[in-house]
Amino acid sequence: MSIIEERPARRDPAPRKKSGTARRTLVSGLRRAAGLGWPVALALALCLSALAVDGWAGRRSERSPAANRALLDKARTGAVVADVSAKVARIFTFTYTDPAATERAANDVLTGRAVSDYRKLFGLVKQNAPVMKLALTTKVARAGLIRLSRDGTAVLLVLLDQQATRAGKPTGSPVAAQLIVTARDEHGWRISDLRAA
Repeated sequence: MSIIEERPARRDPAPRKKSGTARRTLVSGLRRAAGLGWPVALALALCLSALAVDGWAGRRSERSPAANRALLDKARTGAVVADVSAKVARIFTFTYTDPAATERAANDVLTGRAVSDYRKLFGLVKQNAPVMKLALTTKVARAGLIRLSRDGTAVLLVLLDQQATRAGKPTGSPVAAQLIVTARDEHGWRISDLRAA
C-alpha cells in the first residue's frame, strides 16, 4: 500500500467556492433588500412623524388663544354675553308668590348637569320662600366671555348683584356674587354648568 493511498481523500475545492459564492450572493441580496427598504422605512417614519405632529398641533391649537373665538368674533361674543346674562338673571330672580315662573325659566334655559344642581338649590328656596315671604331680584352687573370654542361652547364670568326682600322690604344691601357659567349653543344658548367663581 502506498502512502498516497492511505491519505484521506481531499475534498474537492469547487464546493467551497460554490458555498462562498452562495454566501456572497445571500449577503448581497440582503444588502440590496436593505438598500431598497431604508427609503421606504424612512418615508414611513416621516409620514408617522407628520401625523403625530399634526395631531399634537391640532390639540395644541384648540387650547391656543387663536382658537378662542371670543377673541376673534366680537359680534358673536356680544350676543353670547347678552343672551346668557339675561338667562342667568331670569333663573336667579324669584318671588314667593310665583315660584313656578322661575321653574319655567330654568326649564327653558338649563341643560345637562346644571339642571340637577339648580333643582337642589331651588328646592330649598321653594320650601322656605313662602314661609318667609322671600323674593330675590338678580341683575347682572358685568359679564365677560372667557372662552368661545368652535364646537359652540362658551364659558363666561358673570358678576351678579342680588337684592333680597322679605314681605316687600329689603333684607339688607345688595349682595354681590360671581359665577362661572358654561353654555352650549343648542339652537339658542343653554346653560350647562354653574359654579361659584
